[in-house]
Amino acid sequence: MSTAPAELVLVRHGETDGQSSIRLHGATDVALSSLGLQQIERVAVALAAEPAFAAVLASPLQRSRAAASLVAGGQRPPPPVTVVPEFAEVDFGAWEGLTFAEVAERDPTGHGRYLAEGLGFTYPGGESRQAFWDRVQAGARRTLAMPASPRVVAVLHKGVIKAVIAALTGMPQAEAIALPVSLAGLYRLRHRADGRWDIQVQNATQHLGELDLGG
Repeated sequence: MSTAPAELVLVRHGETDGQSSIRLHGATDVALSSLGLQQIERVAVALAAEPAFAAVLASPLQRSRAAASLVAGGQRPPPPVTVVPEFAEVDFGAWEGLTFAEVAERDPTGHGRYLAEGLGFTYPGGESRQAFWDRVQAGARRTLAMPASPRVVAVLHKGVIKAVIAALTGMPQAEAIALPVSLAGLYRLRHRADGRWDIQVQNATQHLGELDLGG
């Protein structure tokens, strides 16, 4: 019988060449910047001091895969990195690469609809917010129902981490959407005997020191 991991560590990838701290780079396949690499190296060092992870999960996007590889490389022995297609970040469509301030200036009608429609909104030329949410949650349930792994780390994206947390803990969407998720920040979830998960650590960033940008 399959058993969910006893502990799941969720890590947001580091800063990118496209400035993930301020810009809407969802489907755009931007790379980690030199700062982002440094941030993830600090994550890898912090996690290397803990019991080994049995698996490392990533999205198909290179900022997630590269960060996951760095984290895996700090483990002994290094676990494989498994790409989960459903964990790709949302497609912002025509808004890719913009800040929200730029969206409000260039597309005030669309920005107004975004604020008014909530999860019912579809990014212009992109993905529905609800479809994104449903996709990620389906991936979380599928992946975490795989055969037993006592400790798993997933290096993902801001919106993906929020949806995964909601899927596993039963947290309402509105509450999960409001969670802080800093660049290279960590969430720790513990699996309970009843099959649900609890958040043990929320958005830890102390391992980053002066490299903590929030975001």
